[in-house]
Amino acid sequence: MFDESKERALQITEALYRTTELFSDAEPLKWSLRQTALEILNSGPQELNRVEVLIKGLFLKLELAASGTFISKMNFDVLKREYSGLLSSLMSYKNSYQALLDNIVSDTPKQIISDKPAETTISKKSPIDAPYKAEGGKRKETILMALKEKGPSSIGDLTGIFSESISEKTVQRELNALVNAGAVKKDGEKRWRRYYI
Repeated sequence: MFDESKERALQITEALYRTTELFSDAEPLKWSLRQTALEILNSGPQELNRVEVLIKGLFLKLELAASGTFISKMNFDVLKREYSGLLSSLMSYKNSYQALLDNIVSDTPKQIISDKPAETTISKKSPIDAPYKAEGGKRKETILMALKEKGPSSIGDLTGIFSESISEKTVQRELNALVNAGAVKKDGEKRWRRYYI
């Protein structure tokens, strides 16, 4: 999803450059618009709040350019519409990513302190299953953070981020769960496959 937004931002930036080509080189608004567009384009997935502020600031600059004789009203409307669409897609990406993290955190068991003695229940599952389930949530969170920081990574790359010994099969299982949940995307086949957010 983020790669699609990055491609869209590149296309909008190219359109903004073509539109501002009509400005005089001595006009500071030309360079300010281009600088803001480049900052939006070069922002990573961890900077979505900053991108939101940059796009809203860009709207003000575009309105200023449209109110003068710099760009036509039609060009302004097109650029504003495209940046609005980019902003809404980035915000939906941000919300889905946050929902996934909240889901992972809520899946982690919390210890409840109480004066009452703990009730014992008979479970069909082995008591050994509980630590593994909690570990899976921590591993998914660790994988998401690594992909956010490092970018596209292989299973081997991601296996190396864990301090304890974890097999590549375990990491692959966690990645498949994240891909099925829509939190992570994959590209490539077999050993050339890379996972990214």
